[in-house]
Amino acid sequence: MIPCMIVPILKGPEILYRMLETIDYPVRQLIIIDNGDALRHSNGWPVEHVQSTKVIKMPANLGVAGSWNLGIKASPFAPWWLIANFDVEWPSGALQAFHEQSGSGILLADGPQPWSAFSLCQDTVQRVGLFDEGFHPAYFEDNDYELRSMIEGVKITRSEIKIVHHNSSTLKYYGERNNVTYASNADYMQEKRNKPGTGGWSLARRRANSWD
Repeated sequence: MIPCMIVPILKGPEILYRMLETIDYPVRQLIIIDNGDALRHSNGWPVEHVQSTKVIKMPANLGVAGSWNLGIKASPFAPWWLIANFDVEWPSGALQAFHEQSGSGILLADGPQPWSAFSLCQDTVQRVGLFDEGFHPAYFEDNDYELRSMIEGVKITRSEIKIVHHNSSTLKYYGERNNVTYASNADYMQEKRNKPGTGGWSLARRRANSWD
């Protein structure tokens, strides 16, 4: 059984429901971070194969890193977490493969965007920490975490677990704004490469990079 699955969403509840319908393996706890009041009518519950579903509604967009962190904080005793974009689908056997192969280091899905579905274990979070919420609202938080994990000697496995990923489903709502924030996050990533260990959430970056 997968101990905890974390899924953030900003827009497009029908895309999330499509993903939930493909869950074919037991999940103990599903945590959905609703960053944009996307689930006003939560008619997608209960979810088959999921023991417990929790929807955390946020008053403002936490961003990807903040949502992943909140999901981990909300389930602190999970031995490992499966974190997924809301716009993925699980082919038959994919979730079982994640269960069988997860539990140490970081396990990435197979595909062009391997961080669209990945697992990380409790030891990884102990050693590397949480994701840098300075990357807001999206992009480069995974690159940063991968770099920090490599520095800490955490094993990162690029698996052969196939998923279906409908990439960048949210950008049809925020494409123009993303052009600005993507560049800002790219610059921030370069700053961190030059000064490893720096960074973190700041009010100035949160306001400047807002999609709200």
